[in-house]
Amino acid sequence: MTADTDFHFDGFFDATVCAWREKDAEAWGCGPVEFGADESDGADWLFGLLADGSADAYVSFAEDYLERRIDRDAVAAVLAQSPLSRHMVSSLSPAADFATVAGQARALGYTVQDQATL
Repeated sequence: MTADTDFHFDGFFDATVCAWREKDAEAWGCGPVEFGADESDGADWLFGLLADGSADAYVSFAEDYLERRIDRDAVAAVLAQSPLSRHMVSSLSPAADFATVAGQARALGYTVQDQATL
C-alpha cells in the first residue's frame, strides 16, 4: 500500500487509474491487473471524454454533470490554448475570481492575457 495519503479513502488505497514514469524511464509504467470474465477496467467509458478531446464532447459532459449551460466558445478557446481572458473565466465560472484563476494558470504555464487587454 502506498504511503501517499492522496490515494487513500477511509484508510484504504483507492485509485481509479495509477500509472507512473520513473526518472530516466523510456515509458510510463503500471502494475499487472487481472480481471474476471465479468469485470472491466472501465477504459471504454472512463477515457472517452479525454480521447475525444473536442469542445462539443466536454460541453456535453459538463452540462450533464453541472446541470447548467456551458459556453462552448470559451471551452474551445481553452482547448485551443488561447490566452486566458477575464471573459473566458467568467463565461465558464461566473463566481470565479479572475486573479486567482490567472495566477493558477500562469503557475501551470498557461498564457494569460496582458492585464491592459482585460
